[in-house]
Amino acid sequence: MIAENFERLDGQTFTVTSVEPAQQLRLIEVLRKGKGERIGGAFSVLWESDSQAMLPQGTYDMTDDDPGEIQLFIVPTYLRTPRDRAPIKLA
Repeated sequence: MIAENFERLDGQTFTVTSVEPAQQLRLIEVLRKGKGERIGGAFSVLWESDSQAMLPQGTYDMTDDDPGEIQLFIVPTYLRTPRDRAPIKLA
């Protein structure tokens, strides 16, 4: 998948099916990061969950009506508010 695929899914909820109990993650941000080596360029996606359970870093099976079943490598972050997601300006 490329950034464009995720951009059209912004705000949708995905189900992580490879953990028990299954967890819901809502796609809240797609950030393009330049050309990169892969087709479509480098990008990252940010997910949000209402669950208190943390998913450790790893590859997870996820599902949604569109795109269906996918596998994603997830790195946990601890951003809790929109202010936490604000860009940091370096002087």
